[in-house]
Parts: sequence; structure tokens; C-alpha cells
Amino acid sequence: MKKNAKIIIAAAVVVVAIVGIIAGILIANNGNKDPLIGSWANGSYIYTFNEDGTCSYAYSGAGAMECTYETDGDKISILYTENTVPFETTYRIEGNTLTVVDSFGNDTNYTRK
Repeated sequence: MKKNAKIIIAAAVVVVAIVGIIAGILIANNGNKDPLIGSWANGSYIYTFNEDGTCSYAYSGAGAMECTYETDGDKISILYTENTVPFETTYRIEGNTLTVVDSFGNDTNYTRK
């Protein structure tokens, strides 16, 4: 009886350790979710990036411009539906702040919604 109890306890400890390791990996990788995914606001301007590579850029009171995007390291390429040439720039995410370099070379900050 004591031998069976030791085996059960050892198996439970192994299961708990494995679950802990998996949970730690998922938390560290944010579930492998790209940190860019979600909505980002700068005043009345809102970018929304979706997991499937689609996005939108909206201004409060006006319609949204639909777009697609691709990232490569710190570079982002955004192709708005009405355009044939993508807007290409760099970006970075620090905490809840997305910083995009605008077409004039200035940093523009967006806050996660």
C-alpha cells in the first residue's frame, strides 16, 4: 500500500511540474501572440491589427480605411485598400506603447486600447 501511495504522489508531482512548465512558456510567449495584435489609439486615430494580417486605420467620426500588413523584425509594411504602394516604416512596442515612424520621420505614439 505504501509503495502505491509513493507512486501516486510521484506521478502527481511530475504532472504538476509539467503543467507549471507549460504555463510558464505560454505566459512568457504571450501564447505566441504577436504583441502588435490589437487596437492602438493616438487621440482620435485608431489602428487595429488582426492576427490574419488585416488591419484598419480609423479616425473618430470618419470611416475606417481597411488595410493589410506584414512585419519583419522592426519593419512594418501597411497596404491600404485604396493604394497600390505600401507604407513602409519601422515600429517598436514598449509596454502598452506602439511607436511608429511617420512619413515625415517623426515618432508617433499609440497606446494599447
